[in-house]
Amino acid sequence: MADVQDFTALQGTEPVHHAVSSSDPLKNEADLDYEMRHNALAAIDNAKFGWFHVKACMVAGVGFFTDSYDIFAINLCSLIMGYVYYADATGDAANTTPTKIDMWVKGATQLGCIIGQFGFGYLADRLGRKRIYGVELIIIIVCTLGGSFAGMTARGLSV
Repeated sequence: MADVQDFTALQGTEPVHHAVSSSDPLKNEADLDYEMRHNALAAIDNAKFGWFHVKACMVAGVGFFTDSYDIFAINLCSLIMGYVYYADATGDAANTTPTKIDMWVKGATQLGCIIGQFGFGYLADRLGRKRIYGVELIIIIVCTLGGSFAGMTARGLSV
């Protein structure tokens, strides 16, 4: 309940309190957790519109942008991979990523998104969102730099 009270103190609204008592034998831990989340969401819903709401929308928008960018960019990367790694092929296969490799790359992207969302979501719930977002940022920076140096640059091309 402290989180709800802290949030509402910042927003200038009164918290919505429901009877949450651990002494009730009919309430289990899941019910208490549900009520605490419900109270926190009710406090957000009842709060006056302010900078917190703008920041929440911006964070959600940036998260959606980065996820969608990764998912949509793989199509372009697949085409570029054909020029970088399969330029020596002959005939119609020249500068084209083979179909099986193309499917595996795109499938791995989707699988990685699913595993990452569930895995990092779980870790964020357990270890704290700020800490995990910092770790995610470091992983993204290191992998972006690694990916930029991954191609054969003999022809001046890289993925």
